Amino acid sequence: MIIKIPLEYFPAFHEEPERATLELLSIPSGSINPFFRNYEKIAQAFAKGADRPNPLDELTYQFSPSFVAEESRPRYMHIDLAINGDFVGIAMCHAYDFETRTIRMPGDLEAREVSLPKMRFDFVGRLAPRLEFGEIAMNYNAIEAMIDELAHARGFNLHEGLITFDRFQSHQLMQAIRGMNIPCGLLSIDHTTSKVLVDYHKDGMVRKEGIPREPAAAMVSLRDAFYREALDIPQIAPFDDHRNWLEKELDESQWDGTKQKAIKMEGGSDDMLQSVAGAVFNCTNNADPESEVPLLDQDDQMSEESYYSTIGREDITGLNLNINEDGYVEDGSSLYDERHSGYLQNI
Repeated sequence: MIIKIPLEYFPAFHEEPERATLELLSIPSGSINPFFRNYEKIAQAFAKGADRPNPLDELTYQFSPSFVAEESRPRYMHIDLAINGDFVGIAMCHAYDFETRTIRMPGDLEAREVSLPKMRFDFVGRLAPRLEFGEIAMNYNAIEAMIDELAHARGFNLHEGLITFDRFQSHQLMQAIRGMNIPCGLLSIDHTTSKVLVDYHKDGMVRKEGIPREPAAAMVSLRDAFYREALDIPQIAPFDDHRNWLEKELDESQWDGTKQKAIKMEGGSDDMLQSVAGAVFNCTNNADPESEVPLLDQDDQMSEESYYSTIGREDITGLNLNINEDGYVEDGSSLYDERHSGYLQNI
């Protein structure tokens, strides 16, 4: 196809032809240089979770009543805070199995045999300000409350897992999460210069390990997980006739060869995509096949009290939750305030 380009646009096409074709000619995403090319593998990941409805209601930030931990596998999350405060991408996954592959991991110079996790997403979401609550920007206290509810009321093992944020407006959130004794750190998906590893001897219970020359490491990790059929994603409500929001963002992800990173198309979004990529990257780098046996299975005689003491959580039956007639927690922020009021006053 030959296209005549006005002279004033020549510099854009000369410097970055793929991006200019996408943004200035409005050629549909996927026609230029898609980052995710194997749509069959992506479809398989959604098919695996087709019988599991996404338990997060994005409009209310509430989880379904039945969404509780059934085992103690560590959970891995990444939360993408949009720079303009209009949306937050959030996702949580865990390793449900492992497989041995010979590949080159980010930061390695040569391929080696490694044990890689197969990952199941517990939930994914793209949160917007709740207009019915008078919110005109994201309420980050509500995100703190969601994490506290997951770890304490819902029983998910975040204390042995990891939560990461991008760098925008994440300092106060990270302080609050560290106050819950949950490992927490910074992870850039746009330009991944290091991976975050759980280390209880370090500040924030994490340490960084550099991965030079791998600016797209997190997104590559997600793509590799799709391609090796290692992902199981719950059923996400469609936003149009044929796609859910994550599928839309996957379709719109393009490879920028000049910057060596995946980019979103002009006017598009990548909030949910980046949260999913970060969760996969964290799980891939931290999940340990040698320690993935649930604690209760290690000692059938372990009491419930000693179990929660071992993993750093309190007995979930001791919480004072406000449950409405539909079985939902009415006000997650009040739960957080009740448990951490002293901490919040010191922030």
